[in-house]
Amino acid sequence: MDWLNADSIARGFDTAAGTFAWGTTFEQLEALGLRSADAELGLGAWRVPGVDVLGLRSSRMQLMAPYPGRPVMQVWHRLDLPESESHVDFVLRAHAQLVAQLSMPDYGEMQPARFKEENAWNVVVNAGWRVGGVNVSVSWYGAPRNDEAEGKTSGILCLDWDDEIAAATPWVDAWQQEQVTLDAMLRQAHTVARLQAGPAHEQALNRGSPGDIRALITAQRVLRRPSLHFTVPDFALLKGNGAANHQLVLWSAASGDAWGVSDIHNTVYCRHGETLRAQWVQVLPAKGGGFTDLSFGPLSNAQSYCPRERCGAIAQFMDILATMPGASFQYSETYDC
Repeated sequence: MDWLNADSIARGFDTAAGTFAWGTTFEQLEALGLRSADAELGLGAWRVPGVDVLGLRSSRMQLMAPYPGRPVMQVWHRLDLPESESHVDFVLRAHAQLVAQLSMPDYGEMQPARFKEENAWNVVVNAGWRVGGVNVSVSWYGAPRNDEAEGKTSGILCLDWDDEIAAATPWVDAWQQEQVTLDAMLRQAHTVARLQAGPAHEQALNRGSPGDIRALITAQRVLRRPSLHFTVPDFALLKGNGAANHQLVLWSAASGDAWGVSDIHNTVYCRHGETLRAQWVQVLPAKGGGFTDLSFGPLSNAQSYCPRERCGAIAQFMDILATMPGASFQYSETYDC
């Protein structure tokens, strides 16, 4: 197989089973004969035999998708240390080779100085480039690692396809239709319980400033948290006592076959036959001051720490939620270390 080069990086990624376009899912890869070598990595990551990348040998690589059923958006190549070359000599030569192919890095080092081989768990040289809509980055270790591939590895080269709007396209219409159905449901819903909570956030990743930020946030939800929807504008059940952006409302659909939790930006809901897991985590003061974290599936809310014995409103809200069909609730404590 030819080396993956700067031109082909923009179009897709190489594997031992062939070259695949960005947007390919694990299910499509499996249908074409590629399998993960390590089931323990989970549904979002596959470890597979590697292929050469930009002229560098990689015997092991990882493919990563943001959510089950969504496309591969990250590829990590573990870079093998040649048996005939020292780690430091290889890093300096290979880094110069990458710069020759990709030009001056957008960040990081162009001509790293010679370093002393010491700690394999330190990164001593790194750099990154933007190549045709794909972020390419390399990190070189302070010494070879022995646990990433069959032989020793000197670094890792990462490809990150971050065109989230394009990546979400195959699923966005269905998600938008579900949002339309939810909007109608919210307009007819009635309140089951309310809670004064921490400030609500849009819960979007910061990936630049496109012209249509709503389209980007939608794409991020479609790709990473498809069960997290928008709350209908001017949601009537959030009006009344207290600021709307500090309210959580537990609601039930007028039809009686669905219920959910909403803040001013975000909504999750549970239909008949589905489940929704709620968690209350008391993060106790330690090195940090602590905080209270509430989550309802992918919807989360954090507020300043308050001892559990003074959280009667939260306890009452969660007790009511636990009675809803398909609901589960868990309380836990940890430390703010």
